[in-house]
Amino acid sequence: MSKRQLVGSRFLLGFFFTTLLAALGLSGCGSGGDDSAEDSAVTAVSWRNRDSIAPSVPAVLTASAVSSAQINIAWSPSTDNRAVTGYIVRRDGTLLTNVGKVTTYQDTGLTASTAYAYTIEAFDRAGNVSGQSKMAAATTLATDTTAPMVSSTSPATAAIGVAVNSAIAATFSEAMTNSTLSTASFRLATTAGGGAVAGTVSMSSNTATFTPSADLAAGTQYAATITTEAKDSAGNALAANFSWNFTTGVALDTTPPMVSSTSPANAATGVTLNSSVSATFSEAMTNSTLTSASFTLATIPGGASVSGTVSVTGNTASFTPLVPLAASTQYTATIATAAKDAAGNALASDFTWQFTTAAAPDTTPPTVSSTSPVSGASGVALNSSVSASFSEAMTNSTLSTASFTLRPSAGGTAVPGAVSISGNTARFTPSANLAGSTLYTATIFTTAKDAAGNALAANFTWQFTTAAAPDTTPPVVSARSPANAATGVALTTSVSATFSEAMTNSTLTTASFTLATTGGAAVTGTVNVSGNTATFTPSVPLVASTQYTATITTAAKDAAGNALAANSIWSFTTTQAPDTTAPLTPTSLTASAVSASQINLSWSASTDNVAVTGYRVYRGNTLLITLGNVTTYQNAALSASTTYSYAVQAIDAAGNASGQSPTASATTQAASTTATLAWDSVTATNLSGYRIYYGTAPGTYLQSLGQGLNVGNVTTYTVTGLNRGTRYYFSATAFDTSNNESAFSNEVFKDIP
Repeated sequence: MSKRQLVGSRFLLGFFFTTLLAALGLSGCGSGGDDSAEDSAVTAVSWRNRDSIAPSVPAVLTASAVSSAQINIAWSPSTDNRAVTGYIVRRDGTLLTNVGKVTTYQDTGLTASTAYAYTIEAFDRAGNVSGQSKMAAATTLATDTTAPMVSSTSPATAAIGVAVNSAIAATFSEAMTNSTLSTASFRLATTAGGGAVAGTVSMSSNTATFTPSADLAAGTQYAATITTEAKDSAGNALAANFSWNFTTGVALDTTPPMVSSTSPANAATGVTLNSSVSATFSEAMTNSTLTSASFTLATIPGGASVSGTVSVTGNTASFTPLVPLAASTQYTATIATAAKDAAGNALASDFTWQFTTAAAPDTTPPTVSSTSPVSGASGVALNSSVSASFSEAMTNSTLSTASFTLRPSAGGTAVPGAVSISGNTARFTPSANLAGSTLYTATIFTTAKDAAGNALAANFTWQFTTAAAPDTTPPVVSARSPANAATGVALTTSVSATFSEAMTNSTLTTASFTLATTGGAAVTGTVNVSGNTATFTPSVPLVASTQYTATITTAAKDAAGNALAANSIWSFTTTQAPDTTAPLTPTSLTASAVSASQINLSWSASTDNVAVTGYRVYRGNTLLITLGNVTTYQNAALSASTTYSYAVQAIDAAGNASGQSPTASATTQAASTTATLAWDSVTATNLSGYRIYYGTAPGTYLQSLGQGLNVGNVTTYTVTGLNRGTRYYFSATAFDTSNNESAFSNEVFKDIP
């Protein structure tokens, strides 16, 4: 082939390649749109060096409906022998779009309550396309006609001393259409009538941030406004413009932000595999600086990075891995100094913490274990906050005014307020005092999730009724356990105090509820709260015969913030050491047969170092019965003419048992085949005598009427010749000298053994 022919062939190869890209819909797509010059340069590359290896198939594709019109999809990045340059997104088998080198996509403009299925393919610069990923599907939410709300702002309404280099942020109750939040719909101006402040608007998660182009004026009041041009992802606009004011200070904010708490905590173990990782900051942050670049998660050892997404709610950033974490693995989470507060101050240094995962995922929904006020409570103070404690650690970002609401039960708008989290407790603090004598309904929705992402199984609601006037009365301890001055307290006892009203649970800790030996060392333990009762559980059993003092300090406060008027102190004394001494062996056991079926026993009482509480009676080495503190026993229902052997053992309250007494024996009497009858005499001048009738069935006798046994004019008689093992029924009649016979008497029976 001539040199001219070779060049021509290379041109044709280049032409074919760019045509193939066009046919696949890849030319100029996503981040690959900048590569057209490089693609055309392929015409100058030898066909021998052409890349023909396709990227790996994208994995772990997920689809999540966030509104009635939007589904978000995410996937793990593909790999390639050179480089992945983008991805093809298909919806229901049809090409939807091409994106650059990203791993998320928001599909908007969808139809409510409709299922959509997605697949992803990766491609490289050479036009090689991977196979399709596994399908992921989601159904859009029902038609959303609810207007979004601003759930929190930074700075807060009426804040003063705001740093002049602060950014302004508003967090919404739901996902928003980002394109509707701009300097046209999010404005900042001085309240004195000055012009609008120049700046830019950015979106991160559900938070819009206005960053002024220059520092704000010192000592000046500003008004921030979100207009009704701002719309949620379903196209619903704010119901009305939302405005708030704040006043700047006289100095720049140059203090770096800090991480005040993390979830999981540093060095935590047994962390569920589907947990998200969150960090709460000491102040409002610039949300756009909190991304998967500044908030990372990696395994230890090896340092392999975990893919995930970062969302921000209030002052809390949450990293949600795309796939569950590996079991029994140590991870390091890092917040880099790229994270900045609202004034642009970066963290002073990277913040890192570690935790170790559990062996199996948590799939158990969380539950609400207690509330304050309790359900059905009345007389609740108007300045009360409302709290719910959960059975496990929660994903803090799922607890907001969208998932934790309070409203009058008779209807009306939701009470405005803010939600804060401490440990496993979420607290709703109303912006103003509640209305007096009003029934309220508090609701925790199923959007509240635990740290593993498990939602409540169902919405949790409870009601309470407010008092007529603000609560300014200090709480009191209404009951204690053990009681003050109690003695004989068990060594495994927990110590509890019941209050006269609902308390702020977070004020009841081992710092405010203590236990110590009187005049001695403090006891270690834990404090938990259920309803109006706080319980201190010692870490180890208490010491015997020891006086203890329990104290609840004035740091304990009720739900309205009123502290105890004074420390509540009480004492109790523990029981003696366990009794291990057995009673003395019973003596003088006797056995006497009193009939063919009964033997009576008696013995001398035993003694014990504390007290004898009862006796065990053995017959023929088998336990017959356990008695109280008595020294006699009648053993009935025995067989006639039979010898029985007995022994007795003493026991005390601690379960200590003496040895068995020497045995005593007796033989029951021979069985009788007679029945002795007696009756009242009949008064009659011509009475001749009495007749006896008997048989083996009630009312049926062996003798015919008038043929009964003539026993003469007596009132007792013994019937003989009866059969053993038979029940006989008896009746009597009276007759006179003319042989007139009375009716039958009442009927009696006897069992012949």
